[in-house]
Amino acid sequence: MTDQLTPGNQDRTATILGWAIFIAFFVLFFNIINLPRTPLGQREGMQLWHDSVGWIVGLLCWFRIYWFIKGPKPQPPEGMPEDSFAFSRAILFVIILVFAVEFLIGIFYAWGEGRQINIFGAHFPQLLETSEGLRISTGYPHSALAFYYLMLFSTWIALGWWQNRKYKSGWRRLFPGEKV
Repeated sequence: MTDQLTPGNQDRTATILGWAIFIAFFVLFFNIINLPRTPLGQREGMQLWHDSVGWIVGLLCWFRIYWFIKGPKPQPPEGMPEDSFAFSRAILFVIILVFAVEFLIGIFYAWGEGRQINIFGAHFPQLLETSEGLRISTGYPHSALAFYYLMLFSTWIALGWWQNRKYKSGWRRLFPGEKV
């Protein structure tokens, strides 16, 4: 692996992680939208998928955060100033950080509810005692962060539109892939 990447490109590991997070989160988002609309007695299968895919998204995001720090640093596309590029990378980093933190909060929320966490049918041990305080202190943040990452996505798209218009950086860089 080289630390020198061509301008506007990222390394293969970052590309694979980006697509994996994108696909896994899309599946999880579909689940998130449908879970509250499912009658209470019929949520068990949806909850299993929520827990399982949430683990995938969470672990991929924590690895992506590590790769942001340790992996090769991409260079801005031709014609884009370094500070504008750094701003878009910071928004991307915060989106992934919010997913990673929401993953941890979700685990604590499940323990607060006294709900068994399943990962594709395998049980994850409960490491904290069930308590109303834990449930209350983690339930709202777990839900509220969803609105926060929707705001971050909107900011990401608006900034990408502006950068494409001003610097002709291309729309492709807003999606996971080799372009940044």
